[in-house]
Amino acid sequence: MTRRASGVLGVTTLVSADHLLSHVYLLAFPPLFPLIAGTFDVSVTRLAVSVTLIYAAQFLCQVPAGELVDRVGGKRAVVAGLAVTAASIVAAGFATTYLHVLVCAFLSGVGQSPFHPGNYALLDAAGDADREGKQFSVHSFGGFVGFAAAPVLTTGIAALADWRTALVVVGAVGLVYAGVLAVALAPVHRRALRAVNAAGPSDDDAGRGSLFASVGLLTRPLVAGMFAFFLLVTLADTGLQTYTTAFAVEHLSLSTVVGNTALTALLGVTAVTVLIGGWLADRYDAFAIIVVGLSWTALVLGASVAFDLGRTAFVAVWAVAGAGFGVSLPARDRITNALSGTEDTGKSFGLVYTGLPIGGAVAPVVLGGVITRFSYLDAVVAIAGCFFLGAVVVAAMRRRR
Repeated sequence: MTRRASGVLGVTTLVSADHLLSHVYLLAFPPLFPLIAGTFDVSVTRLAVSVTLIYAAQFLCQVPAGELVDRVGGKRAVVAGLAVTAASIVAAGFATTYLHVLVCAFLSGVGQSPFHPGNYALLDAAGDADREGKQFSVHSFGGFVGFAAAPVLTTGIAALADWRTALVVVGAVGLVYAGVLAVALAPVHRRALRAVNAAGPSDDDAGRGSLFASVGLLTRPLVAGMFAFFLLVTLADTGLQTYTTAFAVEHLSLSTVVGNTALTALLGVTAVTVLIGGWLADRYDAFAIIVVGLSWTALVLGASVAFDLGRTAFVAVWAVAGAGFGVSLPARDRITNALSGTEDTGKSFGLVYTGLPIGGAVAPVVLGGVITRFSYLDAVVAIAGCFFLGAVVVAAMRRRR
């Protein structure tokens, strides 16, 4: 029998690949919108509802998924979540109506909900405090690679065949990998849960079995602070991803190509500095790293509005801004992991990571309103403000710890 991975390297590798696939599936539909729209004679705008449904499903299911992780173990939850998401993507390839696509998108979001609480519970159970930052940085890096790979994979396969084949093939990869995880990954988190339970009940065990107990974690100031942090930073990050190209075209009078290049530079630098951030998070104060990193990003973006940026300067500024954001991500995960014991890791990550789908859903609407009422320049200022407020929240948490 093949020995299953239970050490830091094996678990981190398997879980990070799972994170990569989850991000591929988050962006599986948008690059294919023009082709799907033509098949069902609907507008791209109507198809964009599928993205909203993915995040809505995550919002509704992530806290219960965190509770599930703490009951059955991270491995079971993650394998089941990947299988559901991948099967939904495959099913979308056989869609016969526009409504069928929306249903598949929603179900894929349901499958996405265990990824963060389950993955981090596995990383926590397999690792140690001295190397957490590196583990979390590799995990985050896998997600950024997934975002970068998704458009290339789906549009590339669609160019060779059609959009249905693209979804079926990409989804089938996830089904295969769910089987790989089931066979290759040891139940390290479930073992840790058994060890905790064998040690005897804690003072919090009376309320551990209810969903209200999970939401009740928000009464802890540091947990509430991290939830607010996730919401603010996701508002800013999603705003940049949504409106960078439009800002380049409408405000700076640059081309769409330049706008996309600036966004690629931002995400690329963020991905690279995530790995640097992991090394820093293992050596220095995680709170301080976030405060400095996000303040840097806020300062660079805020200062940029005072200048009439040309093509090269715009790309350079966005790239430099991404450095601070990337450095902060592993420190963010170290703090979140420290907020709970082994028995509550799933609930803790499931709860604070709910800020991601909320921020992802709200950002386009809120910042779109700022653009309509004021200007693209004011939207960039608002994005910089969200990054800065995230730094302020973490600075306040640092004092309370």
